[in-house]
Amino acid sequence: MALYFGDLLPFSSLLLEGLWTALHITLVAMVAGSALGVFLYLGKVGPGKAVSIFCTCYIEAIRNTPLLVQLYLIYFALPTLGINLEPIWAALIGLTLNNAAYTAEIYRAGFESVPHGLREAGKALGMKNAQIVRFIVLQPATRNVFPALTNQLILLFLASSIGSIISLPELTNAIMSVSNTTYRTVEVLAVGGLLYLGVSALLSLASKRAETTLFRWAVGARV
Repeated sequence: MALYFGDLLPFSSLLLEGLWTALHITLVAMVAGSALGVFLYLGKVGPGKAVSIFCTCYIEAIRNTPLLVQLYLIYFALPTLGINLEPIWAALIGLTLNNAAYTAEIYRAGFESVPHGLREAGKALGMKNAQIVRFIVLQPATRNVFPALTNQLILLFLASSIGSIISLPELTNAIMSVSNTTYRTVEVLAVGGLLYLGVSALLSLASKRAETTLFRWAVGARV
């Protein structure tokens, strides 16, 4: 079978729109999920036993169930309770809640990597626990887990393809639509795979540049 990519040209805008949708929900879910992940970690290790148990159970439940099942519950089960969500909102909520559990564990590793002596120094200076976390622990912890957060961002971008099952007009949904219209399955899958690969590579490169810049800034700040 001869490959021919010319039939895909009229659908290039559809593929690019799908790519933008995938990037959009990925970035929003990453920012929101990372912020929620910090609070989940702090709640897990905090003094409140009930909050700690809730956060621990949430993290374990999310990390040990498929994202597909979670998305099904949000999009198909919530309407039985009278909560109807558009596909993009269901995908955003699902990816955010899923990402929060993973980033909570990433931040756990980052917080635990900060020397305990820094915390003791903060207490010696009369700082409150919230101030110690904000001004002493959070910055080096974030720097230590920056590569892991980058990997999570890329995985989240690739996981956004699951949104196609609820008719979210992201890249995979566009790929299948073009395939059903043109019958150029191999060609459109190859183009879609290259788009995913290219964006993932760009995100990795941008992260390395950002990490280098932040590391230099941190060193300069200490000097």
